[in-house]
Amino acid sequence: MLKVLLIVLIVFACLFLLSLVVYFFNLDMKLAAAMIPVMNKIYDRGKAKREKKAGKMRKEPKQTGRNRYETIR
Repeated sequence: MLKVLLIVLIVFACLFLLSLVVYFFNLDMKLAAAMIPVMNKIYDRGKAKREKKAGKMRKEPKQTGRNRYETIR
């Protein structure tokens, strides 16, 4: 039982030290900045897919014999 408790304490201490290193060197923001180009590619691909889908769903109005800008008198 004591051995397990010691292992758990060592793991918590290592995780705490790791979090201090990440905080001190601002590694989370550096990783986020490195991920921006990858995330932009994913976003642009999704945006193009949404625009393509919206274009298919949009129906053009039926053309009657008149010009659509012509007023009815």
